[in-house]
Amino acid sequence: MTANTQAASSQETGLPPLKLIKQITAYRTSQCIRVLVELGIPEMLLAGPKPVADLAASVSVQADRLERVLDHLVNEEVIGRDQDGSYVATEATRFLATGHDHSLASWVSFEYSPILWRPWEHMVDQLRSEKPAFDLVHGAPFFDVLARDAVAQKQFDDQMRDAALGIGSLIAPLLSFPAGTTIVDVGGGNGAFLGLLLDRNADTKGVLFELARSEEEFNPTFRKMLSCDRASVQRGSFFETFPTGGDVYLFSRVFHDFDDASAAAILKNARKAMQGQERLLLIDIVADEADARHRGSSQDIFMLTQLGGRERTAGEFSRLLADTGFTTVSLTPTAGPVSILEFQPAA
Repeated sequence: MTANTQAASSQETGLPPLKLIKQITAYRTSQCIRVLVELGIPEMLLAGPKPVADLAASVSVQADRLERVLDHLVNEEVIGRDQDGSYVATEATRFLATGHDHSLASWVSFEYSPILWRPWEHMVDQLRSEKPAFDLVHGAPFFDVLARDAVAQKQFDDQMRDAALGIGSLIAPLLSFPAGTTIVDVGGGNGAFLGLLLDRNADTKGVLFELARSEEEFNPTFRKMLSCDRASVQRGSFFETFPTGGDVYLFSRVFHDFDDASAAAILKNARKAMQGQERLLLIDIVADEADARHRGSSQDIFMLTQLGGRERTAGEFSRLLADTGFTTVSLTPTAGPVSILEFQPAA
């Protein structure tokens, strides 16, 4: 049935559109996926077909109840079931398992954790307030809460690490830097992306600029760069200070965390640290001005609810950068969800 046929059928019967029903109930499937990941079932299925009794025994749950959850995920093509009734992995299952560059498991765990789930219940309150729903629920901004919650901080770090590896594998081949270049990765997490860039670009050096952490868990490639003096770490907040001496300043998926005023404050600090010849690279989602569906994405609403941030169009990025002392050089789409935007200090 086409969308037009479905709409016509809905008008004739007076019943709600099927698409609307699916949109209302989508969270049920999402929560079943969370259970699948939390129990570690994708890894078990990737090792081979498993009957429900074996799966239930392995994770200490009731087989009949687990079977109902798994059967729903079979219907949704998240996992499969063979002729013998055993559950099997599908292409989707592989991305829900841990241990590879494109795993979504850590994202699922964090996306549906109580710390992110509860703010959605307060969206109406947010619309009547100047604060994100997250702040209203938890009494403090997103990163302040993570700083005092070790479990949430690790969940966030894990999903950012996996995202950095996945996106980095798409972005790194598109970026090349001459020998002698110093790359400053601002807000670069555990150094996964910076390590990848340094590994691909010989005779370059890097600076990881991040908030102070109680525990260090650097990416293995980045640790290797530290050990051979090709990388260093500077601690601080980009709202207060900024590393100097870089040739390239890199922000990967940073600015959608912030509203325009906060983003401008970061960029003004960056501009003060530059002499005038540096490159500023933003790796970020770029909303399509001509595509209303993309412009009103669920990702934009997520940023609004959790951090008070937003996704931006290319024009909005250019205006924001122009207002803070930069000129636009280029925009390069990639095969993934992000684009590469290049700017340089205005004369």
